[in-house]
Amino acid sequence: MIKKFKKIQLTILALGAVALLGACGSAEGTSGGSANGVRTIDVAVPPDSKPLSYTNENGELVGYEIDILKAVDEKLEDYSFNLLGVHDSAAEIGLDTGKYQMIAQGLFKSPTREEKYLIPEQHNGASLMRVYSNKKYSNIKSLDDLVGLTIFPPSPSGGVYNLLMAHNEEKPDKKLEFATSDAGFTVAERLKDIESGKYDALVLPSNLGAADIIKLQNLEVNISDPVKVFPTFFMIYKSDENKELVSKVSEALTELKDEGVLSKISIEYYGEDVFIYE
Repeated sequence: MIKKFKKIQLTILALGAVALLGACGSAEGTSGGSANGVRTIDVAVPPDSKPLSYTNENGELVGYEIDILKAVDEKLEDYSFNLLGVHDSAAEIGLDTGKYQMIAQGLFKSPTREEKYLIPEQHNGASLMRVYSNKKYSNIKSLDDLVGLTIFPPSPSGGVYNLLMAHNEEKPDKKLEFATSDAGFTVAERLKDIESGKYDALVLPSNLGAADIIKLQNLEVNISDPVKVFPTFFMIYKSDENKELVSKVSEALTELKDEGVLSKISIEYYGEDVFIYE
């Protein structure tokens, strides 16, 4: 059966609008209703995480995960994705309550997330953890090489923190010293602190656009090969109604991967095929 055309509504939500929308939105655990047997799924995506998902000069949501969501949507006859620009913390709160049925933020699996959410078996990409270092350090090939260096403070609740802590547990003889911070520095601010020598090294997923920032701002910062690769996944609100949705999303992602579509999108936005690191 040929799938009917479905218009994806792209809406940018301002930071702090969660409370207002919560008052006038749909009931918990529902999403947009359905028409003609097609269920609308509200999907929260970041509005400013280039190249993962961001807002272009025309006010439209574009990016790596946006293109993947559109491709998945085209394969699902019984669902229509309504993409909403929502900042990360508000999106996760909305997913926890059922305000959004799905979120896309380049997220890793974790025991907590596997317990809280439905997660497709097929990943949608990979987060390549790289080390961005001051020009004095050009031979960093692994986290072992960060011993004795000053590391930009990661968020205490983020994936980089978990990675560094896991390294210290596995290799106590090569323990890394670092503080933590939830100050919310931009990627550009962090990279400038590396160039200036305030910190020696920054560990960060490459899907946050660091390479583009380094190029555009002509920063003297070294970029390592991936020191760790984490598959990334869409997260879906945990409900009986969504069990079919998570299965269908996983099937669509598998088809897109086999067709080479995911690799093509990866090359377009990241300049490389992240799926070769599997």
